[in-house]
Amino acid sequence: MQKLTIIERQLNRISNKTKLLEKQSNKFSWYRLASIIIALLFGVLALIYSSNLLAGIAIGIVLFIFGTLSFFHGRIKNAISRFEKLFFIYTLNKNRLGLNWNEIPENNFNADGKHPYGFDLDIYGTASLLRLIDQTTTLSASKRLSDWLLQPGLVPEEILERQHFVKALKKKTTLRNRILLFGLSVKSTLQKTDTTILQNWFKNNKIKISGWYNALVSVTAIFNIALFLLHQFQWLKAYWIYTFLFYIVLHLVGQLKINALFSGIFNLADDIRRYERILHYIEHFHFQATSSLSNLVKKIQDKDSRPSKQLKKLNMLISAIGLRMNPVMAVILNVAVPWDYFIAGMLQKRIPHLNTALNEWLDEFVTLDAFSSLAQFAWLHDNYTFPQINPDLETQPDFEAASIGHPLLHSQNRKSNTFKIDKNNHLTLITGSNMSGKSTFLRTIGLNLVLAYAGAPVCAEKLNTKIFRIQSCIRISDSLSEGLSYFYAEVRRLKQILNAIDENNSLPVLFLVDEIFKGTNNRERLIGSRAYIKELSKKSAIGIISTHDLELAHLDREISNLQNFHFKEDIVNGKMHFDYTINVGPSPTTNALKIMELEGLPVDKKHNTVVS
Repeated sequence: MQKLTIIERQLNRISNKTKLLEKQSNKFSWYRLASIIIALLFGVLALIYSSNLLAGIAIGIVLFIFGTLSFFHGRIKNAISRFEKLFFIYTLNKNRLGLNWNEIPENNFNADGKHPYGFDLDIYGTASLLRLIDQTTTLSASKRLSDWLLQPGLVPEEILERQHFVKALKKKTTLRNRILLFGLSVKSTLQKTDTTILQNWFKNNKIKISGWYNALVSVTAIFNIALFLLHQFQWLKAYWIYTFLFYIVLHLVGQLKINALFSGIFNLADDIRRYERILHYIEHFHFQATSSLSNLVKKIQDKDSRPSKQLKKLNMLISAIGLRMNPVMAVILNVAVPWDYFIAGMLQKRIPHLNTALNEWLDEFVTLDAFSSLAQFAWLHDNYTFPQINPDLETQPDFEAASIGHPLLHSQNRKSNTFKIDKNNHLTLITGSNMSGKSTFLRTIGLNLVLAYAGAPVCAEKLNTKIFRIQSCIRISDSLSEGLSYFYAEVRRLKQILNAIDENNSLPVLFLVDEIFKGTNNRERLIGSRAYIKELSKKSAIGIISTHDLELAHLDREISNLQNFHFKEDIVNGKMHFDYTINVGPSPTTNALKIMELEGLPVDKKHNTVVS
């Protein structure tokens, strides 16, 4: 609520400032109109009195006053645009904090149903972790962020380094907002640019205008001008006509290549201008010399390379290209001098150098962009904490969390739990009634581990954990395209978990299995579940399995490293009430028949069977 209050206050401040600027903008519109009217009056007086002086004054007034007013009016309009974008950014923050999914931009990530946990844990999708966190401005940064969530670097030093970046950027609100401001193409759309298009163009550009041909056209142009001047002084006959025709032929021969070169770079003009602004801001942003962020952008802030300066020169060439995009201007610019060849020559000199440098600058920016999203997530959730990644010491539990909650549930609806998996009880069986919170709890554990390994804060008061390879079997669906039934798809996923455990990997697996073998009948489900759980108990992995089958809770008599937990419910005023609190021991109750009865289905209480 405190963060929401801050955001609301910022929105009000931005709204008031925008209204004030709009009033100033309207005034400047009238001032500009008044300046034109005054200039017209002077013009009329000049005609009446046939005064060249008054005409000159009129022209001077309209040029000076109108130009000055236009300059300041333009600055006001730009400020209004910035504040409108900033309003949109803080509105997005408000929607993300309130989990208003309809107002959060979609993430066009192609879901992979075969991923070990991505589909099960809602890493991607409509109401997903990636959609909640992703405020990147580039597709490459969005991809990098998704990789951190789906393919985490499971090395303590790497996770710790990510935490340092996120913590440092969390304090840099202005920097994060500027990155978003430059990434917004219009005030109401967070449109991501594709850095690879620009990088690939510089890398794969094969259009070359040979130096000797460029020199030939230039020499011909100079020779032609000289002959033309000599003819004007009547020192030579009109030989320049022949050289001019030769110059035109030479010019047209290379025009196809030049047009292709110019069109390619001109189509990237908007992106280049955008990256110039972004890199210029980062380049001049003051980081502490020894900070981790300073190392993150060391190529951008290298005083010898100055990316903004080099991109500014490139933008000047693009502006020169823009002049000749008009056919009339193209003729005027090239009729006497080889304008196109001159610009093409300078452009070709810059491309090889920028090819390497641009990759380095954009790679640093993409990483900063991705970390900025995680830092924004951390800023929005001040009550989240950064986890402690434990070394593999025998004295510490494998997983220990205090008040851990589901990060995709609104804080008002979220129930937090304290939970620990120690080394002597690495297999957890959770029993409980329908809708009691078993599936949500599994996702709570998995999602917070994903956040932890990405370097982000977690939805918990405290989290100490080892590093695990996460595997899950929670949300299984049949596949018509592959001809798979629900049960067979579940069997394949459970086999995938066993295969992952048996891999030659130093990191243990943490598995999350919801309602094991729910795709088959009671008898075979019980037999299969007992055998599967016993097999898991023999392996060096930890995990949590939820089930409706209370008979499975008796396995703790046979399996020494299995611990039982449960979720329960109460009947309050004729309605089911769930507290979503995890409790030690097997579930003492079931609720399926009670739910049927409460919803009006006929139930044979004597035989505990539904009347057909």
